[in-house]
Amino acid sequence: MSPSKSIFLKALNREILPTAPIWYMRQAGRYMPEYRAIRKKFSNFMDMCKNPEVCCELALQPLNAYELDAAILFSDILTVPDALGMEVNFIEGKGPIFNNPINTANDIFNLPIFDPENVSYVFEAVSNIKNAIHEDIPLIGFTGSPWTLAAYSIEGQSSKNFNKTIGFLKEQPHAMETLLTMLTDACFIYLRKQVQSGADVVQIFDSWANLLNEKEIESISHKYIKNLIQYLKQDSITKDIPIILFSRDPKCSSNSLIETKADCLSLYSTMVNFEKELTYGRVAIQGNLNPKILLESRNIIKDETYKILSKYKDYPGYIFNLGHGITPDINPDNVKYLTDIVREF
Repeated sequence: MSPSKSIFLKALNREILPTAPIWYMRQAGRYMPEYRAIRKKFSNFMDMCKNPEVCCELALQPLNAYELDAAILFSDILTVPDALGMEVNFIEGKGPIFNNPINTANDIFNLPIFDPENVSYVFEAVSNIKNAIHEDIPLIGFTGSPWTLAAYSIEGQSSKNFNKTIGFLKEQPHAMETLLTMLTDACFIYLRKQVQSGADVVQIFDSWANLLNEKEIESISHKYIKNLIQYLKQDSITKDIPIILFSRDPKCSSNSLIETKADCLSLYSTMVNFEKELTYGRVAIQGNLNPKILLESRNIIKDETYKILSKYKDYPGYIFNLGHGITPDINPDNVKYLTDIVREF
């Protein structure tokens, strides 16, 4: 890796740049015909994630199509609970289904210690991608946040309200604390091995932050994200690796996110009034075009994109991204157009 040549790494180092670096959340995915061609060969999405050669090919597809400034590991955040014996499958139209979700406190106390060998396919994919991309393109590894992984593990599937999880949180607070601690330790080991395998940056996805109120997000989510980031920053292998935090529609202040000590905050689509004056010089910013705008006319795409670029043009450490992942209904030509107008700004 040549840090001096990567504008993505320069932005993470809080430098002001003439052109914002670009990558996209879910930049490999169902909106791309070449992705769909591979996906239909696998009945279960998780089986695809366990094939390092295929994961490498999928990670390269958007780089080849759009010449982006960073690659991201192709995988899923649910590899960690799957490795803990919860047996995650993806059902078409339903999403993830856990064969062995957490139903009782005893289920937590009986969980095995996380063994990274159970996800060796992820680390092999990281190595494959790293070896396949240009030396000046950084590779992003990732994990779900402890809270997000806990929510899925208890609910046993995706949900709009996660009623089972919220009920468990209220009825079994000590068991939940144990689970969150276990998952924090697992996420640390998981990210550390990704870095050892070639990841240059890591991102933590707090995808269900929006389920928690302002008090809960501090004690149930941010507490464990802070611990995870502290472990990474104190470890000899990971101490210099930039950390990005994506929090989905969080009910908290900007300062609360800054205090996690992440190097970069990835803004959700709704975070349009984010207090950049508060964060200036303290943390890099990534985001936050609403992906739905890519379904609109090119004039609207350009107007909305330029609003964001104008807002952050003098910000020390700004990365252009979406406020959430690219959805399957988006035309790849609009992703190409978006990339071009960011470069031209």
